[in-house]
Amino acid sequence: MSARSGTGPCVGLRVVEVVVGTSELGLDLAGAVPGMIFADLGAEVVRVVGTSPTAIDADVTWGRAWHRDKRTVATDDADEVRALLDDADAVLVYGPEELVEQRGLGFHDLRRRNPRLVYARCRPSRTSAGDTADFGLLVEARAGFCSQLAGHRPGPIFVDARASGSGASFLLTTSVLALLRRRAATGTGGWAETSLYDGMLATLGCMIGRSEHAAPEIEGYWRSGSTFPNFLYRCADDQLIQVWFGGKGMYAKLIDVLGDEPSTEGYYHDQMTGQLNARALRWRAPFALQPRDMWIQRLREAGVACEPVLSPGEALSDPHLVETGLALTRVEDGHRDVLLAAPIAVEPLPAPAGASPSAAGISPSPDGPATGGPSGGLLAGVRVVDFSAFVAGPLAAQVLADLGADVIKVEPPEGEAMRAAAYAVAACQRGKRSIAIDIGAPEARPVVEALLGWADVVVHNFRVGVAERLRIDAATVAHLNPDVVYCHASAFGPTGPRAKQPGNDALMQALTGLERAVGGEGNNPVALTWIPLDMSGGWVAAIGILAGLYARATTGRGQRVDTSLLGAGLLLQSGAFLRDGALVRGPALDGRQTGYGPGYRLYEAADGAWFALVIPDEAGWSRLRALVGTGDLPAVYAPLRGGADGRDALARQAEAVLEQAFATAPAAEWVSRLRAAGLLAEPVEPMDRDVFRRRILDDPVNRQLGRVASYQVTDWGHFEQIGPLPRCGPAGAGSGPALMLPGIGEHSVGVLTELGMSPPEIDALLAGKVVRQL
Repeated sequence: MSARSGTGPCVGLRVVEVVVGTSELGLDLAGAVPGMIFADLGAEVVRVVGTSPTAIDADVTWGRAWHRDKRTVATDDADEVRALLDDADAVLVYGPEELVEQRGLGFHDLRRRNPRLVYARCRPSRTSAGDTADFGLLVEARAGFCSQLAGHRPGPIFVDARASGSGASFLLTTSVLALLRRRAATGTGGWAETSLYDGMLATLGCMIGRSEHAAPEIEGYWRSGSTFPNFLYRCADDQLIQVWFGGKGMYAKLIDVLGDEPSTEGYYHDQMTGQLNARALRWRAPFALQPRDMWIQRLREAGVACEPVLSPGEALSDPHLVETGLALTRVEDGHRDVLLAAPIAVEPLPAPAGASPSAAGISPSPDGPATGGPSGGLLAGVRVVDFSAFVAGPLAAQVLADLGADVIKVEPPEGEAMRAAAYAVAACQRGKRSIAIDIGAPEARPVVEALLGWADVVVHNFRVGVAERLRIDAATVAHLNPDVVYCHASAFGPTGPRAKQPGNDALMQALTGLERAVGGEGNNPVALTWIPLDMSGGWVAAIGILAGLYARATTGRGQRVDTSLLGAGLLLQSGAFLRDGALVRGPALDGRQTGYGPGYRLYEAADGAWFALVIPDEAGWSRLRALVGTGDLPAVYAPLRGGADGRDALARQAEAVLEQAFATAPAAEWVSRLRAAGLLAEPVEPMDRDVFRRRILDDPVNRQLGRVASYQVTDWGHFEQIGPLPRCGPAGAGSGPALMLPGIGEHSVGVLTELGMSPPEIDALLAGKVVRQL
């Protein structure tokens, strides 16, 4: 998955990161991972930083992994920076508005010098409440995100899910790749912008929605959140195991292994009636009788999916990661480091001898244009066939639809598996047309081949081996359509010892360390209920497809794209690495789930209310010491726990002092005093899920910027959700995604007609129940 050998879809590209007056800790993945992905896909990446790094970053080790293949230039000379950009293909700009514009690093300044430049900007987060500085903690505190997950104590917690940073990194990378593909056709650059707040929203598609009159169980999920239990169990050796049994037949198999009473009505009935919750509690007893390794062996032999609960970075020692290229070994200064490689593989699709681009009788569309008619967009004219189900694959296709592609969702006549979960339909199916067809039926084969020949992109997330059985595997598709971009978004990757094992969000939260990260030091893990890793898997697959489309536009060859849910989940913890066999994790959450240290955490005040505080430098620390007025606060700046040269002890001492000081006055008073002293503080307002979603959906700035989509949905009436988040230009380049949710087979007849089938042929398919029309 790494393009060290000079190959990859982005070979020949020069990408520059410009970081002005921001913090690596604050930006998190947003400020580094887009460049890391481009480097792993073959681009030359230059990182430009100031000569005086932000002091809070001194003990942040994540950059070892994120910047491993970038050339770093430290300069405060704006002319030198602009000169670097004169022959760049793309630039990622981070920093406060005034610094960026004063140095002549805005889009219009740079475009005059380099009209081909693709310019992406991570701006400070803006809502109707005002602007928030580029620190993920502050953005999430102001938004109310810290109140959306129950922790190990009452009150808001630091939700260490990397939501704002990861989401912004996905938005930046997809936007740049889409603009580069357009440039291959037009010769001109363009711009994109996002923020940490947009990034947070990008991970919450399954959480946020509001309907006019959806069924109570549907609207209840959006109003109150999930009540689904987490099947996490402590075994006899005190180790934890995560279990998942959503696959076909797994529920009955798990019940049998555990010796529980058989279910007479099945999984979904037990879930709806509360019997599943009762079982979840009963199952604690048998799991406590045997060690974890024994349970993993027994469950996997029985066909039940399960994973050990690990800490961030621990999975890098798994042989599967080494074999599949996800684990990357580097030697530096005498140390052997094992790092995460970008979880995307893109390579030319082999063209079988004698293959014809129009083998199915349908000519593939040309690669472009980038803008079209009233439903234009960066991917206007691109045709996508989406065979995927659940969340990650469908979200990848929806991202393409949001960018203007024509996406046809292929699902069984009864609807795909997640049709029963309205939140997933809403989050991942917008803007598509649906054809409901039994693709395994012999009568359906001409339709399947016509779809494959029609497509520019084919995407699926079947388990390894299923696509071959259905004859939609890469080799078959390449024979029918050598120009296609073929994406397989699997659980564990297409090869390796674990390739055929099932995976889902809960399992990957356990395996990648996310549950442990959110749980805090010494605590039980805490699972996130809005399937963030499935969402990450969708964004990563979309990035891979866009890289494939760029490669096709520049080489004329079809491409094969492989991504995995495992790799996407590990990407959120990619700052962690192994050095000489020992885990180097970087800043980590404390047992009270408040943050990373005295200068980056939540504090409780005298009235029981909480606020977030960030102290990014020594000057701020000095002002804080003067404000709290106690000589017990160390004079040495130690903002994070885990620092070297005694700073860890000083940080812990400072936390205890500040906790006592802040307990002397209400939170609002402290926030006012801190801000008056020029310090960064945000109140954390307690809010339930309904208030949180209303803050997002009713915010006028969010509506103005397109962060909210509103449209009519059959059975739900007026519906609102997080809208298409990529914002790109020039004018019209990012406009026009269709706002609709397709019913099962709603467009079957129309799609079959487009594919050239006659009315009698269509009628025969409908009569034989091979195809369903809503």
